[in-house]
Amino acid sequence: MHAFDGLLEERCVRELLSPKQVAKAIGVSESSLKRWCDRGIIPTERTAGGHRRLPRNGVVRFIRDGGYQVADPGVLGLPLSAGKTRLAVDLAKDRFREAVIEGNETTCRQLIFDVYLAGHPISVICDQVIASAFHEIGDHWECGDLEVFQERRACEIAGRMIHELRQTVPLPDGDSPLAFGSTLDGDPYMLAVGMAELVLRDLGWNASSLGHMLPFDTIRVAVESLKPKLVWLSVSAIRDQERFVAEFNDLFLAVDAVGGSLLVGGRSLPSELRRQLRFNAFCDSFQNLEDFSRSLLSPSQRPSQSSGKGAAS
Repeated sequence: MHAFDGLLEERCVRELLSPKQVAKAIGVSESSLKRWCDRGIIPTERTAGGHRRLPRNGVVRFIRDGGYQVADPGVLGLPLSAGKTRLAVDLAKDRFREAVIEGNETTCRQLIFDVYLAGHPISVICDQVIASAFHEIGDHWECGDLEVFQERRACEIAGRMIHELRQTVPLPDGDSPLAFGSTLDGDPYMLAVGMAELVLRDLGWNASSLGHMLPFDTIRVAVESLKPKLVWLSVSAIRDQERFVAEFNDLFLAVDAVGGSLLVGGRSLPSELRRQLRFNAFCDSFQNLEDFSRSLLSPSQRPSQSSGKGAAS
């Protein structure tokens, strides 16, 4: 196992559920649930005694891809009405913005899992619900319509939502391509890095954030040591533009030397600055990130999708 894989495994909560628990959550008979397990429709493990156990993230993915209603979300550790409302993204965006400004984490959690279980792609949730809300929050903050504590509290809540969604994404396979990202020295904004990690992991990448406010030299060391197939950077603040351009282009050469691709995004990269930089793709949305990173995967590396209720009938 790659050292980086071990780090990822330690950071993921691995919850195993019994067929009885999952049957109760979905509202089906235990015998039907066991048949689906034996047919490989739901990811299943066996204990030393031969009992079936189902990883929580695999169960949530099965429910989402199959369009199942959730009879008892609490069994899965989800909000109590999760999976019972097919919430549209536009409606969720407005409600999420209001709830996160108010500091209502319970409502935020409900909304995020409603749109997730409704089958909306994670990239769309990140773009149209979370990032969209924070663009408006940023505008209100700059105009003095929000207090600093409200903006900071909103960031903390959103960070926890991203982390919890991360637990629903299956762990990467041993042959999953490696990707990592960060913000740069002087840039403390971590939400975009967390959302990029989430989108990539959902596509099957062994993706992880290295952290925030990292100097270029330590990112280059990570590139040379770990040889990632993809490196992403979120740039929301630049201290010294001339130095930034030089060090950024040096990093591109390091990534290119190990056969990787460098992706970049962020509000501090206007078109005139981008023309001075070398990179493989500029992503101004998480859907852009999804499209480009998917193109780097071979067909065998792309995550298989559930064939839905027809497969389980």
